[in-house]
Amino acid sequence: GIVMSMYALLRNAAKPSMRDLEVAFQGNLCRCTGYRPILEGYKTFTKEFACGMGDKCCKVKGKECGGGANNTDDKLFKRSEFQPFDPSQEPIFPPELQLTAAYDEESLVFRSDRVTWYRPTRLEELLQLKADHPQAKLIVGNTEVGVEVKFKHFLYPVLINPVKVPELLEVCETEDSIYFGAAVSLMDIDAYLRKRIEEMPETQTRLFQCTVDMLHYFAGKQIRNVACLGGNIMTGSPISDMNPVLTAAGVRLEVASRAGGRRSVHMGTGFFTGYRRNIIEAHETLLGIHFQKTTPDQHVVAFKQARRRDDDIAIVNSAVNVNFKPGTNVVKSIAIAFGGMAPTTVLAPNTSKLMVGQPWNHALVERVAESLCQELPLDASAPGGMIAYRRALVVSLFFKSYLAISRKLCDAGIMPPDAVPQKDLSGADKFHTPTLRSSQLFERVASNQANHDPIGKPKVHASALKQATGEAIYTDDIPRMDGELYLAFVLSTKAHAKITKLDASEALALEGVEAFFSAQDLTEHQNEVGPVFHDEYVFANGEVHCYGQIIGAIAAANQTLAQRAARLVRVEYSELQPVIVTIEQAIEHKSYFPDYPRFLTKGDVEKAFAEADHVYESSCRMGGQ
Repeated sequence: GIVMSMYALLRNAAKPSMRDLEVAFQGNLCRCTGYRPILEGYKTFTKEFACGMGDKCCKVKGKECGGGANNTDDKLFKRSEFQPFDPSQEPIFPPELQLTAAYDEESLVFRSDRVTWYRPTRLEELLQLKADHPQAKLIVGNTEVGVEVKFKHFLYPVLINPVKVPELLEVCETEDSIYFGAAVSLMDIDAYLRKRIEEMPETQTRLFQCTVDMLHYFAGKQIRNVACLGGNIMTGSPISDMNPVLTAAGVRLEVASRAGGRRSVHMGTGFFTGYRRNIIEAHETLLGIHFQKTTPDQHVVAFKQARRRDDDIAIVNSAVNVNFKPGTNVVKSIAIAFGGMAPTTVLAPNTSKLMVGQPWNHALVERVAESLCQELPLDASAPGGMIAYRRALVVSLFFKSYLAISRKLCDAGIMPPDAVPQKDLSGADKFHTPTLRSSQLFERVASNQANHDPIGKPKVHASALKQATGEAIYTDDIPRMDGELYLAFVLSTKAHAKITKLDASEALALEGVEAFFSAQDLTEHQNEVGPVFHDEYVFANGEVHCYGQIIGAIAAANQTLAQRAARLVRVEYSELQPVIVTIEQAIEHKSYFPDYPRFLTKGDVEKAFAEADHVYESSCRMGGQ
């Protein structure tokens, strides 16, 4: 995956920057090698590539790389060992195999026994499908529904893929806004807005700048390449990165239906009606989003707090859209939106109301902090936990917004330069990834050292080349054998209970399910396992002792079917008492580890000492012998 991310980057940019490199790997996670050696190798492709030693580089001092008194080197390979790069020889899809593009341009329908997939090419066809199937899911990048289907086991009988409908891919600009079709990818939105930010006055692009800043932290680049803004809005996640920005900005949405035609709705107060629900009707389709251009007295900023900077969901995020009276720092109107503080993206209307007509200063911040704590209390039982931290983040993120906007007002001469203490201004800054500077040095071995002598030599991992080229064979790469079945486990959903009923009849009724196995299919001896003492079971034998303990197994024709059948096996339990989860409860109920203490002995120690010819005794004390 890391190799392919870099390959894709080089295919799109012959000489990428370090920022391009950073963005390209946002969606790649490495839990073994670590990122330093990966970036160490790939930074050689970038514009800014230079030796990690900086001004101490050997080449700066006129020496050969790695030379010097330390007799060290930093070369792990010779360029001559690799085939020269030839762009004309890149492995691309053979054009001669694409006999026709007709199937790519026409409406398609795929059907299985449980799901039907439509790909319309005309808006009228799409609207008719939504009229016939109002609960159908529209799929563009499949970044949300795909997770629900695979990991939450949701079933959507009708899926519609609208990526060939021109109206949903439209990008156009008017005097007061830029319009993006609902199926335009996030990366295409990002690229277009960045282009217009460079071309337009700064005062008109503040919402655009806020959007691209937030999109940088929206999942990873691989997700942004396929995901669309329309899906983000309609999914309505309470921790969405973009919905607070769109809600605070009050963007205008275009929706349409077969019966009602087209209409416009605004994101803002009342748009979200509940958890993952909004005012757009089930039979309607979101066509596009208008990003309005800002005015000289308008400022839009947004911040996100997550557990890590890249490719992570928000704990709390916020957006502030404020209009000032012309040429002053007096608030004319303001909208403050938060994610992660309720089942939906929420506004703070009471706080906004008290800010109208007030000067933008530190005294106002004090009042806003108190008001936000009252308006967004967050119940102690709210999903996600970290209640006190999230409450604090609401105030903290608004304060960052205050600092960011104050700096703009100071730069414009609307507020005095000392209106905000200099030491506080850096609080408005976002994190900037420092330029990678590192170098790996190793001792240079003697030229006459034998090839078979590895001492002091940097050695390539035995499987490194196969893994990096994709030639390594993993379990999923092994061709399926004739008659091969897939095994899926039935796992306990209780931690301490007696199994009262085990019924696999519904699972066995599925075509392609061959067998169900449990403790009843093994003798008592066959069901016992363990490295030394056979004190565990292959399948739970009457009782389960932990959540996720294996109760049974389904054998079926393929993985999907086996896992689906395993979920159909009915297991009924009777809870066992007492429930012991603390040491105090264990003592109270005399629940001790059996046969404790346990000794492992070999031979007779006392007899060996008694029969020994010599016995040496010594005593040790702190600081000596």
